[in-house]
Amino acid sequence: MRSFGFRVIPSDPDDRSGVPVAVAGQVMVDVQKIITDIGTSDVRIALRLQNEIPEGIRKKFDLTIGGSGPSGMSSGPSEGNDEAMENALTTLCETLDFLGKGAVGNWMTDKFEDDESRCQIAQDLIALNDHLAGYTLEYGIGDDVKRFHNLDKEKILRYTYNSDWVSAAIGVVVKDSVKKNHWNFTNDQYLVALSFAKNIAASDIPSFAKAGPVIVMGEVRRNDEGHIVSIERVKGCYTLPEVKFYRIITSNGDRSLLNPLIAIPSYDEEKDAWSLRNDIIGMNVTKPSWDECIIAFHDYAQFLFESYVDSGKEFEGEEKEISEFLQSLLPVI
Repeated sequence: MRSFGFRVIPSDPDDRSGVPVAVAGQVMVDVQKIITDIGTSDVRIALRLQNEIPEGIRKKFDLTIGGSGPSGMSSGPSEGNDEAMENALTTLCETLDFLGKGAVGNWMTDKFEDDESRCQIAQDLIALNDHLAGYTLEYGIGDDVKRFHNLDKEKILRYTYNSDWVSAAIGVVVKDSVKKNHWNFTNDQYLVALSFAKNIAASDIPSFAKAGPVIVMGEVRRNDEGHIVSIERVKGCYTLPEVKFYRIITSNGDRSLLNPLIAIPSYDEEKDAWSLRNDIIGMNVTKPSWDECIIAFHDYAQFLFESYVDSGKEFEGEEKEISEFLQSLLPVI
């Protein structure tokens, strides 16, 4: 992994008073939050996670902070991090490069396609900019050191809200057991009320409930922990026949794939259980929630890669077929 670094310095090169620890510490907290929000957004999209990001995965984006002194405070990634951390750090540095020049353009919408993530990251950037008043953030990869202190705040503010919020959520649509003509959405033990936009005919909604796992498009709102708490103005509802994973991500691993590992989702209404399966390699996991099922599927996939690819062993019969299939998913080295 490449060496990234961050530190706070006075904006005035003649200022010898140094940087107050409180300022440097707050800026490092801001940097950490942006990295975590960028990283967890990336993971949420890659894994199709719907609610809170598991703590084991969130920790992939933890930085080690230290190096206080008259010139400021530095921060760098902790040892043993993988592709997920490097992707988040690279995205952060690229964002600071572009926005630190006072430019915005389509950067935020192109780089952060999800409305929810873009809003949160825009708020993070404004907080960082405000806490840097009178100081500069030095950052970079190796010896390529750059400086950030010139965010065009007014241009970024428009990304902190959205009057036409559209995002996606995976789950099942269920009829409200109490309120007539009301519908709920669920992917775990909680029910979330649904409201539909005018383009959705009331007569179409029962078919959504019969479809099993679906993707709903609307105003998906989350609490501070990342759990879905409401979905309003649903504009579309689509079946989910399969899920393609181009990365296998676990709490201690991150493996990019050239060809996707495909999972077939299903939901058992009687047992209130979610399943993901891949018949080619005999994977089938069942859990009480969509997110638990995703995590278990990836843990199982990582185990299979370690056992049938990383081990370097020779196999025969069905095990050879599993090994060859898994190898076919990987980039050619």
